[in-house]
Amino acid sequence: MTDPRTVENLLRELAPQVLAALVRRYGQFHLAEEATQEALLAAATQWAELPDNPRGWLLTVATRRLIDEMRSDQSRRQRELATPQSEVLAGQDQDDSLALLFGCCHPDLSAPSQIALTLRAVGGLSTAQIAAAFGVPETTMAQRISRAKQVVREAGFTLHGDRARLPAVLHVLYLVFSEGYTASDGDSVTVPALSDEAIRLTRWLHRLAPDEAEVTGLLALMLLTDARRPARTRPDGSLVPLAEQDRALWDHGKIAEGTALTEQALASGNVGPYQLQAAIAAVHDEAATMDDTDWPQILGLYDLLELDR
Repeated sequence: MTDPRTVENLLRELAPQVLAALVRRYGQFHLAEEATQEALLAAATQWAELPDNPRGWLLTVATRRLIDEMRSDQSRRQRELATPQSEVLAGQDQDDSLALLFGCCHPDLSAPSQIALTLRAVGGLSTAQIAAAFGVPETTMAQRISRAKQVVREAGFTLHGDRARLPAVLHVLYLVFSEGYTASDGDSVTVPALSDEAIRLTRWLHRLAPDEAEVTGLLALMLLTDARRPARTRPDGSLVPLAEQDRALWDHGKIAEGTALTEQALASGNVGPYQLQAAIAAVHDEAATMDDTDWPQILGLYDLLELDR
């Protein structure tokens, strides 16, 4: 029997790959996304053991679902219906996940819609999971996602590799993390699930684009900030100011990783705002006490951050 957690992690990793393959072949984001979600649900309920080719299994099931839906839609072109499934499966080794992430940050979408679509399409989260993370009713989130799909349907959703969209992608990931670190809705001060998802997606983006210094800087910033989470709230849920936090509770593994990533990003010579914010966070996290903080260095970093804006 395969560990359910292992299956869940694998499905979330494969979800954008399957969706991107369907979008590349059929060009219908809304139908492809629904078919992918149905395939993920089928896998979650049917996989007692992992198949030999999990991605191929998902793509096969999703393709069947998509073709069934297209056949029920009289407006679809018959030439798409005649496409052999083998053609779709033959291209399954091509991973367009990064292009899919860029496509979800369509400029015609508002930031909340970009976030919802990214978490749904790239994060592989269900509407219920996204709604729960943001502390809103599932119907509200469903409407938001539906509107986002309608916008990209009208504008034409395409897999997008334009580097010019990278700032928008990073902004969306940062907003997801910030929402999790300081929740704007609901009774909880923080929503760790959102912060964790933002870190997961940014880590994944860093793996796909390791030479992008700002991607590295954003991942470092998230890790260095999230490292303080264990000491950030009291048992009653209220916030603990930085000066009063028990630094022994901080996650020093994340601090070490975040600091190393910050140094790596700054060494590129093309310093951006996420790298500078990560450097500021690193100075805070490396100080044993508030009094030990290198305030002149922090002030200098803030000056550079102001010049960068």
